[in-house]
Amino acid sequence: MSDGQAPQNLSGAPSSQNPRSSQNGQEADGGIRLKSTADRLLLNEAKEIQGNDILAILLYGTTLASGLKESLPDRRFTFYTPEYFFLETLQEFHQECTCPDESSDSQPIVVWTTPDSENDPSIRIMCAPDLPDRQYDAVVFTTNPVSSSEQTQEYLQAAHQRLKDGGQMIASTSNPNDKWLHEQMRELYSRVTVRKDSRGVVYLATRTQPLKKIRDFHASSAFRMGEVLLHVKTRPGVFSHRKVDGGARALIRSLQPYPEVGESSQVRPENRAPAKIVDLGCGSGAVAMAAAIKYPSASVLAIDSHARAIECTLQNAQLNGITTVDVMLAADAEIPEPNSWDLVLTNPPYYSDYRISELFLNAALRALRPGGEVRLVTKLTDWHIPRMEQSFRNVTAREIGEYTVISGWKR
Repeated sequence: MSDGQAPQNLSGAPSSQNPRSSQNGQEADGGIRLKSTADRLLLNEAKEIQGNDILAILLYGTTLASGLKESLPDRRFTFYTPEYFFLETLQEFHQECTCPDESSDSQPIVVWTTPDSENDPSIRIMCAPDLPDRQYDAVVFTTNPVSSSEQTQEYLQAAHQRLKDGGQMIASTSNPNDKWLHEQMRELYSRVTVRKDSRGVVYLATRTQPLKKIRDFHASSAFRMGEVLLHVKTRPGVFSHRKVDGGARALIRSLQPYPEVGESSQVRPENRAPAKIVDLGCGSGAVAMAAAIKYPSASVLAIDSHARAIECTLQNAQLNGITTVDVMLAADAEIPEPNSWDLVLTNPPYYSDYRISELFLNAALRALRPGGEVRLVTKLTDWHIPRMEQSFRNVTAREIGEYTVISGWKR
């Protein structure tokens, strides 16, 4: 998750700014307001793009899509993002696209296309774990110098694989003193053209041959739930890649009884085991799997806005032989079947002025049945405990390592 003060989506990634209403953005060619320096720099190089089929990788916002389409109206575009929130934003500003159902049980994929031609649409909007498996004349990618280096490396490698021979790669950064992105480009391409600006850098390159070596960015870890060893595989873009987050571990440990916190009647108003559980903001699915092991008769729903998180949760459940975990790709934390869930587990991000925590707690309040429990892990108790006491009863807190797990029950 990346820090920032922009409006947030389910997984905590900054949302895009509305290109029609942004007051602080700067206009690029065509009058489109772009808040991102990297977007503006890249759009200024749009005239260099050759060929008809262009793939735009959108990890940090969506306004670049409108700028590209306005600057190059006769080209065919695929706008790719792994964030479902960004997919919805793109569709809002490209309402000529329709939405065929291209999701599957094995991989979360949603695609909207223009109806020009089923096989050759002028715009394709795609939310998926990976770039579309097709060849392009050009790929454009605005990077973020403070985001995950592994995620940027993986997408740069994948972009090279999606280019036709002779296809163009254009990547930009808002760091005017960049060296790292330049090095990554030079590892992939024999010649890289550098366009420097006082605000950042744009790199242009041409694919001349396939890569000799493909790097695998997946990682594996494991944790115990009682006597069961659960294996977790992750990839860049998924929260807490390469390890199970400490907050998630505390939430998993909290699934055990609360022997040291007062009397049981004050801690759990009901003794019945939960039959319907939600893991809200599931990431790799570690908490969802632990809940499924702890309560084998329960159905568990894992929700996240990031397609890679949903992919990892599905694959990890299968890897560990767990069949009671279902997944949902969503951006607004809206949990289906309101007033029916027994337990909502969540590990909200620590930044964004508690906007995600507020979103999650309101979602839990709508989802839980009377007497149902929300269980939240955090290091920031000064805000979370009073806020939970406003909406829930019997609010209790338990310190687990460096974290505190706070529970509350719906009135």
